[in-house]
Amino acid sequence: MSDELLMIKKGLMNGNKRFIMNKLRSKDSYDKLRRELYEKGQFPKAVVITCSDSRVVPEFIFDVELGELFVIRNAGNIVDKSVIENVEFAVSHLGARYILIMAHEKCGAVAEAVEKIKVGEKLHGFIKPMENAINNVRLKNNNILISDLASRVEEENAEEGVKKLLSSEMLSKLYREEKIAIDKAKYFLSTGEVKVLQSNNASSR
Repeated sequence: MSDELLMIKKGLMNGNKRFIMNKLRSKDSYDKLRRELYEKGQFPKAVVITCSDSRVVPEFIFDVELGELFVIRNAGNIVDKSVIENVEFAVSHLGARYILIMAHEKCGAVAEAVEKIKVGEKLHGFIKPMENAINNVRLKNNNILISDLASRVEEENAEEGVKKLLSSEMLSKLYREEKIAIDKAKYFLSTGEVKVLQSNNASSR
């Protein structure tokens, strides 16, 4: 990962530390900043793909100003064709370079998917893409307890998201050239901490 990308990542994690310690930066300049963004446009450095959960708000969690993040949210932080196209737009038109897929603990969408699997139901609708994540977790952990399954699936679902982003020809090319970075992370509601997770793809560089 280049120095520039590392600095973007470090900036987000430092903001998360301020959030945890309840030492958020002053936002008194919003009026001026809002007008500047209106006149000059937006140039976010990072994209955050995360859940629609009302407790998971990246702008607070990373203590950022208006215009710093391009945020994509849906229930279960699922990466699909629409999300991929949104990321491509943020990268190609807005100059975003660091992409973070952020799962979170006690995700309701994951819990529903796991509950349906537990009682032998098939997944439908917006949670259907989680089938791969659940199957992967079970393959890697034959004797996993149902009580532990949801937590593992939250993380595996983020890993699946990384793979899907890299199925984009444009994003894959930029990633190989180290012009963008892609990480996966998990937000812990209990502590406020964001932990970057190890990955066989983007996070391993």
